[in-house]
Amino acid sequence: MPLDRRIRAGAIVALIGYSVFVAVIGLWPTPVDRPFDAALFRVLAALKGFGVRPVDAYTVIEFTANVAFFVIPATLVVLIVGRRRWWIAPIVGLLGSIAIELAQHVLLPARFATVNDVIANTLGALIGTGIGVLALSGRRNGDAAPAKRRRAARGRHRAVARDPQSS
Repeated sequence: MPLDRRIRAGAIVALIGYSVFVAVIGLWPTPVDRPFDAALFRVLAALKGFGVRPVDAYTVIEFTANVAFFVIPATLVVLIVGRRRWWIAPIVGLLGSIAIELAQHVLLPARFATVNDVIANTLGALIGTGIGVLALSGRRNGDAAPAKRRRAARGRHRAVARDPQSS
């Protein structure tokens, strides 16, 4: 199996697995940070000692977590669809985030659907898209030179084989 096909197949498997993870976290009936309340409150109290209001610190932590949540799937989408169709990844991220937030709003009364989550998730998808494009760019640039040399060698070989003076 060629390397590109193996990378794409691996990315598809990883995306399916990560999508299940996103669905479980996004559709969990209660806030996912609830089991970590004690530790989270200790961190927030420690930050208060540095002059950071706990509500502000929590907002930053939650926003950052939502950004990070969508980096990996966007990177995987780019690896699947390729560099030319990179734009699909942030759109999938935006639509996936909207779907999760709508489901939370309609189906999960203990969860809070927010526009900030959609913004953070989409930002994460944009970052993941950039990572995926860079990964494919580096790979393509690294493979281009050997491929050109192989094509050039084949061309010289054919030219020598057809040259009537070489007989």
